[in-house]
Amino acid sequence: MPYKILLLAHRNPTLPPSSFHTYYETHIELVKRLTGNDFPLSHRRSYIARTSTSSISSSSSSSSPPSSDDLNATHPATILFGQQASFPFDAIAELTFEDRGAFERFTARVQEPENARLIAEDEERWSDRGRLGIVVLGEVVETRR
Repeated sequence: MPYKILLLAHRNPTLPPSSFHTYYETHIELVKRLTGNDFPLSHRRSYIARTSTSSISSSSSSSSPPSSDDLNATHPATILFGQQASFPFDAIAELTFEDRGAFERFTARVQEPENARLIAEDEERWSDRGRLGIVVLGEVVETRR
C-alpha cells in the first residue's frame, strides 16, 4: 500500500519566491543523488503563486533579515479565498513511497551523517528549516472529470 507524506516548505526570508523555486528544484536533485533507489516513487511539488509588491517599509529595514511577516508583505500569495496568514508556506510537496518500509529506508539514507550534513548545508541557503512541516497522509481521494 502506498505511503504518502505531505511537506510544507517555507523559503529563507532573504530570498524572493523565484530563487526559492530554483534552489528547491536543485535541492531535489541533490537528495535524489544521495538517496539513489531509496528516493520516493514521486516527489510532487506545488509552489504558491506570489506577487511582488514594493520593498519593505523603512520601519522594517535594518541590517537583520526580514521576518516571515515582512516576507509575505512583499510577496503576498495570490489568494482566491481566505487570508494571507493561512498561506505562510511557499511550497507543498507530496512524496509517495511504495510502502512504509520504503519511507523508512529513505529516511535512514537522509539521516546518514554525511548525507544529513550535505542536505542541511544546502537547505540553509533557501529554506526556513525551523518552519518545515511534515505529516503522514491518510486516505488520498482524487476526483477527475
